[in-house]
Amino acid sequence: MYKRLLIFGITGLFFVLGLNYLVIYPLQQTVTRELERQDKVYWSTFNAVEQFGAQPDNASEQKAKAALDEARAKGLSKTRQLILQNYFQDLEHCYQGDRDACKKANSDMNDAIRAPR
Repeated sequence: MYKRLLIFGITGLFFVLGLNYLVIYPLQQTVTRELERQDKVYWSTFNAVEQFGAQPDNASEQKAKAALDEARAKGLSKTRQLILQNYFQDLEHCYQGDRDACKKANSDMNDAIRAPR
């Protein structure tokens, strides 16, 4: 009886480890790759918006808009898109003279830096 229980336990252990190796590990790798891709798109877009914030001219504004459109096309998560879009719009309003937007742009920048995955 003890031998059967031991064999059953060892077989179960190998089954669980094999299932982990065949199913869970590849799924985890896929999720990790997608998160890395999302991070790359997010931070390149963030840098373009940040550049517009540092130097608000027509060229940097067009680059920021193009980066936001590209992020949308590349499938950046809706939450991250919204954070970057709000930050960009508040910077635009700030440079048009809206004082409240300038204050909000700072908090939006902090939100963008701490963006959720």
